[in-house]
Amino acid sequence: MFGPANQASFLLDIEGSAHDLRVLEFTGKEAISQPFRFDLKLVSERPDLDLESLLHRTAYLSFDGHGAGIHGQVYSVGQGDAGKRLTQYQLSLMPSLAWLGHRFDQKIFQKLSVPQIIAQVLESHGILGDRYRFALGTDYRPRDYCVQYGESCLNFLQRLCEEEGLHYHFEHSREGHLLVFGDDQTVFPRLHQPTAYLQDSAMVADDPVINAFTLALQTRSTGVTRRDYDFEKPLLQLESGAKDPSPLRLEDYGFPGHFTDREQGKHRTRRTLERHRSDYRQATGRSNQSMLLSGHFLPLTNHPRQEWNDLWLLTEVIHIGKQPSVLEESITSAPTDEFSQGYRNTFLATPWDTPFRPALAHPKTTIDGYQHAVVCGPPGEEIHCDEYGRVRVQFPWDRDGVHNEHSSCWVRVASGWAHDRYGSVLIPRVGMEVIVGFYEGDLDKPLIVACLPNGANRPPLDLPAEKTRSTFKTQSSPGGAGFNELRIEDRKGAEEISVRAQRDYVQLVLNDERVQIDNQRSIVVGGNARHELHAEEQRITHGNRLTEVRQDDHLTVHGDRHIRATSHRLSARQQVHVSVGQHVVIDGGASVTLQAAGAWLTINSAGIFSSVPVEPGGAPMPPMAATPVALDASTPVLTETVSTALFKQLLGDEALIELCQMPSGGTPMDCPLSDCQCRKALGYGARS
Repeated sequence: MFGPANQASFLLDIEGSAHDLRVLEFTGKEAISQPFRFDLKLVSERPDLDLESLLHRTAYLSFDGHGAGIHGQVYSVGQGDAGKRLTQYQLSLMPSLAWLGHRFDQKIFQKLSVPQIIAQVLESHGILGDRYRFALGTDYRPRDYCVQYGESCLNFLQRLCEEEGLHYHFEHSREGHLLVFGDDQTVFPRLHQPTAYLQDSAMVADDPVINAFTLALQTRSTGVTRRDYDFEKPLLQLESGAKDPSPLRLEDYGFPGHFTDREQGKHRTRRTLERHRSDYRQATGRSNQSMLLSGHFLPLTNHPRQEWNDLWLLTEVIHIGKQPSVLEESITSAPTDEFSQGYRNTFLATPWDTPFRPALAHPKTTIDGYQHAVVCGPPGEEIHCDEYGRVRVQFPWDRDGVHNEHSSCWVRVASGWAHDRYGSVLIPRVGMEVIVGFYEGDLDKPLIVACLPNGANRPPLDLPAEKTRSTFKTQSSPGGAGFNELRIEDRKGAEEISVRAQRDYVQLVLNDERVQIDNQRSIVVGGNARHELHAEEQRITHGNRLTEVRQDDHLTVHGDRHIRATSHRLSARQQVHVSVGQHVVIDGGASVTLQAAGAWLTINSAGIFSSVPVEPGGAPMPPMAATPVALDASTPVLTETVSTALFKQLLGDEALIELCQMPSGGTPMDCPLSDCQCRKALGYGARS
């Protein structure tokens, strides 16, 4: 074993492991918002240590006897060369957070703030609430939708912190290391005692000192401007900015800015500017003060430049320790930098009042192409959308989704045409496979661009047999018992456009409609048909018109009816009943003949002739029992016919001599008198 003369000042305590490992030397780097790593070289008299039993154990590396040191877990361990009595080992210590760098996941977080997402990821990895802490000065809005994809859990957490301007550091004790998240300077603790500045000299200080301290100023952006777009407020120009008092105009302008209102935009641009300016004034130093740790304020004293004797935030510390005294064998190589034993460090620091923001060192995964997903919704619902026609989807890589209304955010659906209350709307239905693109390649902003058929959702055609057909076919919902369809057939010689309505078919033409059919037209109506014309109707049939009414035929004319034909024949199997209010006038230009039961009566210019004597008496035929049926109760009925009006005129006190003025073979409408009373009775007024 080692003798008392070789008592070491650097000690490694591995929890639950009895060993005689001694620290020969170590190098460690720790920085704000980075997992630390310490690489140790160890020696032991045992050449057969069980390396696997040491892996992942917690350990504490002590720098001195005053409590300085770091706590971590054994990240790697290895065995090196063996000397006469001692065997060399290598061991690395890292925080438990580093293990998340080996855990990759594809996961969706919804309605959670960044601190809530971080806590969920940490605890899912076993880093529970007693091993991390949030010390935040601002409330953070929940993110509607946040995706981890193609990145480790560590990368994901660091990216979220960088996007929000959060930082983290570690606080160490022998019992463990605490992960502390913050968003301002108040979260950083102050080292217990100040450290004096003593420039390198031949003098040996009794206490640890800072041997070198230099300050440099860097050129950085002096302003940040961001723009974004919110589809719910498309006319609002979302733009926010932040500026430094510097007279230089070095603007960082970018789009999108990842905000939906100006207040959020101001917060983000201010954080971005602070990130640019966080190392604008940065100090570099070297010391042998083992108490220095990143994420702590260093009180500097005794510097000749008085304004530098203040608090400095340690943003990075590199620790180096060597103790060759643990070797009982000669050292075969001399140090290259004249440092052979003891402890020293180098560090970076910024003024205490300069807000620290981590650099954007972990960019978000972007998607250049498309992904497929399945539309989902509540159980039993076939169509699930919001007021914008957005739907929810389930990605095949999402292990937590259960194909319901919570599987994703509302996803916008691309349309071939969209404007204010007009355009095209095709809402993907539950169960449809869709192609999802991503706005700016951002996985947090999905967009449906099309639908895809698959083995479960076959095309609505028998392909390839019906390959000349194009169709748009829907399905009745809920239940799917029917469908509407627009089908176009392009097969040569059988071209066709077919429209099918499962129930009602409504057409509205606000002006003219023109239909030209160059061959035949056939209409079959299973129920009633109703045509209402508010003006004149004209029909021209160039061939025969054949009309068959298999039941009754009712015609109501609210005015005059005129039929003009070369010949006109009216045939009824039983009887013809003509009913008028007053008079029936049958005008035959040459003659009128009535014929029944072998007898006839003829009236012509020669006289009235009958085939049988005209006998008084007898009785008229009974009228038809049927009466005309109106279209509906709302249809107005003609209350006074032309014949009735004429009869009233004939019964008046005025002379009827004007009737004698009508031309031979004419009608009262042909009367040459300018003030014809017959014409007035017919409603045509005087002749102009």
